[in-house]
Amino acid sequence: MFSIKDISEYIVALIAAFASHYSMTEVEAYRYLSHYGAIKVAHDFYDVMHTQPFDDMVQSMASYCKLKGGYL
Repeated sequence: MFSIKDISEYIVALIAAFASHYSMTEVEAYRYLSHYGAIKVAHDFYDVMHTQPFDDMVQSMASYCKLKGGYL
């Protein structure tokens, strides 16, 4: 089982990478990802996501949000 610390650190790093990639603040990235449910996805699928490159996961989160009605 994974520790909540590991999952939390991963999600924080993923939010920071998303913010950097899309030229937004980390607060804006958090709000966007949270609004479209991507934070929950990152939590629920941490076991798979943390083994993938961050760039791929940033793109996956953007695609997921787009499917839920988001746009960047």
